[in-house]
Amino acid sequence: MLETMSDIDVFGIGKESALPELYAQCVASLCDHSRIVIFTYPEQLRTTLSTDAEWSSKSLFIRESNEQSMFGKAVISVNCYAIHTRKLGDEWQLRYIGQTDTKRAKSAIMRRLVPHGDRDNAVFAKCKNAVRSGLEIGLRLIRIEPDTLRFFVQEKLVAERRAAHALDWNHERLQ
Repeated sequence: MLETMSDIDVFGIGKESALPELYAQCVASLCDHSRIVIFTYPEQLRTTLSTDAEWSSKSLFIRESNEQSMFGKAVISVNCYAIHTRKLGDEWQLRYIGQTDTKRAKSAIMRRLVPHGDRDNAVFAKCKNAVRSGLEIGLRLIRIEPDTLRFFVQEKLVAERRAAHALDWNHERLQ
């Protein structure tokens, strides 16, 4: 027998505006330019002449020089992050939003920002090209609760910003 609409129980989050409010707060925090931390790279990599071999040889240095300032104790509770770029002195541009479980946060974020040899991914390739072009890379880390809402925030933000040609580093994965 075919179910009718009256046969289905529909559950909401409680108050109707709770989910949109949570989403708006997450987006505002991910885009808060005053709280973006700059991810640093060696000066010799900040040129179009830098080679993939040079990037690979600096991998450990990049990781170690950013780990303390970037993560500290905060990485323990991070489950959503945004990567921004800018020319020195310009406004930050939101390029990528990612989500991960808290246990894998540090490694997931580092895979996007640090060379990993044969395992480099499309987001890292775009990050590397941005650095080679003289752009700064900024990172914003947040925690969304309950944890399962991190998927919702990422997918909704990417869908909304796709039409405006923002979050262009997310496009390959989601198209």
